Amino acid sequence: MRDPEERFVGVTGGPGSGKSTLIEALAAAGHATTTEAGRAIIRDQVAIGGPALPWLDPAAFAALMLSFEMRSHDLARTATGLVFFDRGVPDVAGYLRLTGLPVPDHVERAIERFRYRREVFVAPA
Repeated sequence: MRDPEERFVGVTGGPGSGKSTLIEALAAAGHATTTEAGRAIIRDQVAIGGPALPWLDPAAFAALMLSFEMRSHDLARTATGLVFFDRGVPDVAGYLRLTGLPVPDHVERAIERFRYRREVFVAPA
């Protein structure tokens, strides 16, 4: 299982659906995991009084999420075995659509470049 498309498993779903709890349990069981971009960005932006928050500037928030998720994907390449992602690059397009914003071409290109396993865990609403 050397190919990231086979090793990188996405976990997605709405807020409060248990994604982070599942990711924490997987980490406790010894699996490699990633941090949810949105939660980390909100924490950091609030700490510095930054404007890239979903309720202030959704486009800037999405740009930071894309960057965070691409970096998480790159860092995960150093892990061995399965890596469980608390959301991923494709979730940025979902966020943009949910907020009524267009999905820019560069986001579509990122989705094509940063690949995950075909099977995805979707936490129930």
